Amino acid sequence: MRVSTEPAANAKVIAMPAGLDFAVVAPHTVLEGNFKLVNSSDKPLKVLGAQPSCQCTTIDITGKEIPAQVGGVPGILEVPVVMKVSATGIKTAQVKVVVEGEPLPITFDLRAEVAYAVRLAIADATGKMQPYVDAAEDPLRLKGVAQVFSNDGKPFQVLSVQGAAPVFVNWNAQSDAPRAKYEVQFALAGEPCELVPKYLLVETDRADARMIDARVRHACTKISPALEIAEFRSNVGVIDAGGSGTFDIEIKKMGGNTISSVKAVDARFTAELVGQRADGSSLLVTIRLTPGKDVAGVFMTTVHLVAADANGQPYMTQRPNAATPGQPPKITTLPAEVDLLVYGKVQ
Repeated sequence: MRVSTEPAANAKVIAMPAGLDFAVVAPHTVLEGNFKLVNSSDKPLKVLGAQPSCQCTTIDITGKEIPAQVGGVPGILEVPVVMKVSATGIKTAQVKVVVEGEPLPITFDLRAEVAYAVRLAIADATGKMQPYVDAAEDPLRLKGVAQVFSNDGKPFQVLSVQGAAPVFVNWNAQSDAPRAKYEVQFALAGEPCELVPKYLLVETDRADARMIDARVRHACTKISPALEIAEFRSNVGVIDAGGSGTFDIEIKKMGGNTISSVKAVDARFTAELVGQRADGSSLLVTIRLTPGKDVAGVFMTTVHLVAADANGQPYMTQRPNAATPGQPPKITTLPAEVDLLVYGKVQ
């Protein structure tokens, strides 16, 4: 993996390896790894502190000693590290370790691609397979064929595409055995703008990937939230009729600000703020969504979030507007409120 910081030229202690890449992992996974602090000096050196960039990462080595080099063989301290991942996407974390006598902290990087056991891929305008629908330049690409495949090569079944019965390419649901990869057709609304879906939704029978999505890139689906949400949508999964589901979101660069309220935009749903906690400069928020009795099947709905500052007052953000030629851009101050898309299925 790419390492963001090189050790100082005269460093007596280095990390080996300089980073861990956990590759593709499932959401809500606890990842465990190990690295070594290698001491090339002739005396033991104490770890004065170890600071991860987020609470999702755990490391406990403060106060421990890295043995001295003996007979030309460097001393080694084994360092276990744990990282918890939740939402899909690329998850990174960094640990800075302070060692006595070292002029700079030793930096250790963690990375994981968080994805469901079943994934989607759609050919873009150049023919390259992408995890999104490439219709930003050509709205005709709102219709096409998507590949649906399992990461582990295990057979599964596609149950619906955008809430409707799937239309397969070269596979017969009545006579053919389940497979690990399918091609399914999709046809998304192209107008008016409010009907163009922001995500293509696919339902499978895999317990670890019941609902998956692909972002729809189109002129009508641009998202510019006032809060920097790590993922623009959340997957609440399959909800039993009469029940509810919870999901977590990460909001970046929140400082001491918090979410003061959540509300379902669609009156058929109820949203409740379950909890929140700081994670470095980010905020991890848990929300419960309860569909009404008239909601059935696959859905995508909107939950509105409002932020407050440390004093309970509305948290305000600033956003630049497009500037008039020859003039500086204007800055607009807005309440930090955002609409979050949430999808799932009621059965």
